[in-house]
Amino acid sequence: GPSPWQVLALTSLYLAAVYACAAWALRRRGLDRPIGTPQGAAWFAGVTAVAGGFAAAGYVAILVSGGLLNSSEAWSSVGRYWIGDFNGIIALTPVLLLLKVDRAPLWEEIRRHRRELMLQALGAVFGVALAFALAAARDVRLFYPLFAPVTWVALRHGVPGAMISVSLVQAALLAALALTPGSIPLFDVQFPLLSLGVTALFLGALATQHDRALRQMHDQDAVLQRSMRFAVAGQLASALTHELNQPMTAMLSYVRSAELMTEPLARADERLAATLRKAGEQAGRAAAVLRRLREFYRGEGARLEPTDALSVCARVAEALRDRMRRSAVEFELRNRAGLPSVMVDRTQLEIVIHNLLTNCLDAFDALPARGSRGRRIELAAEVRGADVLIAVDDSGPGIAPNVMDRLFEPFVTNKLTGMGLGLSLSRTFLLHQGGDLWTEPSRLGGSRFVVRLATEPTAQTSL
Repeated sequence: GPSPWQVLALTSLYLAAVYACAAWALRRRGLDRPIGTPQGAAWFAGVTAVAGGFAAAGYVAILVSGGLLNSSEAWSSVGRYWIGDFNGIIALTPVLLLLKVDRAPLWEEIRRHRRELMLQALGAVFGVALAFALAAARDVRLFYPLFAPVTWVALRHGVPGAMISVSLVQAALLAALALTPGSIPLFDVQFPLLSLGVTALFLGALATQHDRALRQMHDQDAVLQRSMRFAVAGQLASALTHELNQPMTAMLSYVRSAELMTEPLARADERLAATLRKAGEQAGRAAAVLRRLREFYRGEGARLEPTDALSVCARVAEALRDRMRRSAVEFELRNRAGLPSVMVDRTQLEIVIHNLLTNCLDAFDALPARGSRGRRIELAAEVRGADVLIAVDDSGPGIAPNVMDRLFEPFVTNKLTGMGLGLSLSRTFLLHQGGDLWTEPSRLGGSRFVVRLATEPTAQTSL
């Protein structure tokens, strides 16, 4: 007959082939990653049960054929091997599958529920003590109270918590059986352990599916709330532009009239003429901004034209020069030679740059009069691929962490007098023109916003 080594090699090849087929079947069902649904748990348990049965039957058949096992013990051996393999795979495989995914959420779950986990650990200690009592008393009925802590963990932490707890309970029980002379036979405990593992698997899958559904509902609700805020912001901006358009037009007319009426006085004092001229320019700019906002919210396309981005930035900075001087802010515009023209709506770009610079000034105004750092704003441009990037960097207090993730959503602000529409509107303008707006770590220690502008015409996106 065959030697024991030949029988061992044959059984090893057979078991490897059976479980390779089982792994292939599970992978085809997408079960080569952590189990998260009752359907997945059912497929996993079913394939494992069938594979365990084939493995046990073939293994025993080879042993009997090789003369290493009496045929009278074949059926009982098949049952023992089947339950042992089934139980081991059910307990360990879901835990091993956790190694294939990012475990950071698992550690975060442990950190957030550490107090509850301490109570569950006390339950595990009780389970270990009960396992030793079970081994000494030779009474399988003492095993069933272990279902309580495992069920608790499964319902609270899903499949990962359920199967980790099952593995720990099994390890404690096997250690108790090994260390206690004359204890209860291992086979008498395997079926209750299998029942515990299958129960924990299905309860954990139900809990995981429920938690995932709650997260999806929360995410959908957040998307809906965000969409509603954008809609309200659009309606509000449209209403404001409509209501302010006529007063702004009238103001511009009054300024022009004042220039004509005070022309004789202006010859005597040039400051009067310069002041009225600046007032007229700002009133005209405000009227143009309102007009472009109204056209934008009517759904009209942006008026894209080749534009010198730095000249627009310089114009906006000049309009804010007096405020910068009053706030003791040092401003630097880094002019890069050979910067290509960008295809943008000039007025909308002015709105974006004006909003970014005024945000910097508002942040400085909120600081004490005597700050520990110099107040500085830098505006620089560079070419990156087919785009021009404009960075606005300041040495202010920076962006509050509680609004960082929602910075470009409407009505999100950390300013007492702010409405939270400037950044949202600015980014919407840029996206509509094929550009973008984002934030980066500041070189000056405050906040840094980067504007991306296209140098070639792009398809305008709809609102």
